[in-house]
Amino acid sequence: MRNFILEGKKIAKPVLVTTVLLTLLTCILSCTLYREYTLHFELDPWEIGTEFLSLLFPLFVTIPICWQLYYERRDRFLTYTLPRIGKGRYLVTKWCACAVSAFLIMMVPYFVSALFALYVRAPQALWPLPVGYSHVFLDLYAKAPVLYALALSAWKGLLGVLTMTFGFVLALYGGNIFVILTGPFIYVILENFFWAILGMPGLRFVTAFEPTSMSAEAVHAGSFIAGPALMCVVMGLAAFFFQKGKKRSIYQV
Repeated sequence: MRNFILEGKKIAKPVLVTTVLLTLLTCILSCTLYREYTLHFELDPWEIGTEFLSLLFPLFVTIPICWQLYYERRDRFLTYTLPRIGKGRYLVTKWCACAVSAFLIMMVPYFVSALFALYVRAPQALWPLPVGYSHVFLDLYAKAPVLYALALSAWKGLLGVLTMTFGFVLALYGGNIFVILTGPFIYVILENFFWAILGMPGLRFVTAFEPTSMSAEAVHAGSFIAGPALMCVVMGLAAFFFQKGKKRSIYQV
């Protein structure tokens, strides 16, 4: 626990700044952008105000966190930890601190802005549902918006942890900080384009992160599993490539 706290303190400032800024921005947007839209449910302003996060979230969970691991490798700090703590124990502790940070960066802004959209924003008349209207988990979305927002925010937090882990893996082996910090973002963009070209947008990682971007009929269990599973495969291949192809070691820069 002591090592976990120490690792958390190393990235506490950038994580806190990122979380606060994102929370303020999402709350403001959730309470303002909806005015030009037709609303059907109380949570609609929340979805409108947080749309930008579905594109930029890989940057928000990677840049404030993974830069520190890169500099520890570059400055050979990881090597200095070997006499005090084992390789696996140190990296697991560090990943746990980074995972909690990534989860909070996503979870807090999403859920707090949902509460603002529900209870703080100026009220606006709700329009009747048009014919053919669909929404993921419509009953929960309409009848228990707080529970829906909490569940979706927690899910986005978990996907934020997975995305951060991609950057974490790159930081363990990569030598270019720009590639490390933007790699997960570039991957999500390319993967999104790839599945769109193949006509299977329901399998995108973005769809798992933002299921409301698709019609309810197009979202299924595979939509929540395929994107994260593919990212795990790509992370494993990247680690294998660095270890076997590039012959790189975590403790040698």
